[in-house]
Amino acid sequence: MLRTILVVVQMTELREAIVNLLKGEGYAVCALQLDCADPTHDKIVTVAREQLPALILLDSAQLYPSILELCSQLRSYEETVASPILMLVASDSEIAHLLHSNLRINDFVQLPPRYEELLACVHTLLRSGKRRSRHEVAQRNMLRRKIAYPAGQVLEVGNLQIDADHYKVIRNGLPVELRQPLLFDLLLYLVLHRGSVFSRSQLLQAVWGYEQGYDSRTVDVHMRWLREKLEEDPAHPRLLQTIRGVGYCFNG
Repeated sequence: MLRTILVVVQMTELREAIVNLLKGEGYAVCALQLDCADPTHDKIVTVAREQLPALILLDSAQLYPSILELCSQLRSYEETVASPILMLVASDSEIAHLLHSNLRINDFVQLPPRYEELLACVHTLLRSGKRRSRHEVAQRNMLRRKIAYPAGQVLEVGNLQIDADHYKVIRNGLPVELRQPLLFDLLLYLVLHRGSVFSRSQLLQAVWGYEQGYDSRTVDVHMRWLREKLEEDPAHPRLLQTIRGVGYCFNG
């Protein structure tokens, strides 16, 4: 039986592209347009409760506070309380706002989406044996950071400066744009444990907050994106190294 993904996106072109992408991966897709004139989103909630989606993909579309109300409703019904929510967001400020909303949004993809990134997030969330919300993981990671070093301290590793309090990375004096909080979490975890080698499974548990049964390609994809941002030569990484047959480590 095909698992159903509920796609709620405002822009027609983007919605159709995502629907075709997911159908090409073998998923059943139920697609709706985000109606800016309906702040209650009653139709979306009704369809979600009828379809029992394995995953809900939402477009934030800067519709505050109505998008928060929609998430709250989806989390309040038995039919949708356990469905992971993947949110498309326009900016880092939206991510920060949603992380503090306590609505158990599982992950974010920044607009315009890279479809490889979107599929990696979808596959990972759907293969979860035990889901933890993105908010819960972020809170746990923030606690780890505070234990690892005093608040306000900026880590300096080679040509990198890492400010965990503000989710900022500086490379050679210039800011580095990391499109997902998980990219920052992964980098910081490896830096705080520099020299240690971690398997893909260990990183999925430590950074993503997942248990078992996840696709290791998720880690590979995120590591490749980090290398593109941080390495002088991504094809021959010096900092983010692959230990063949084992996993990854930060050598800084």
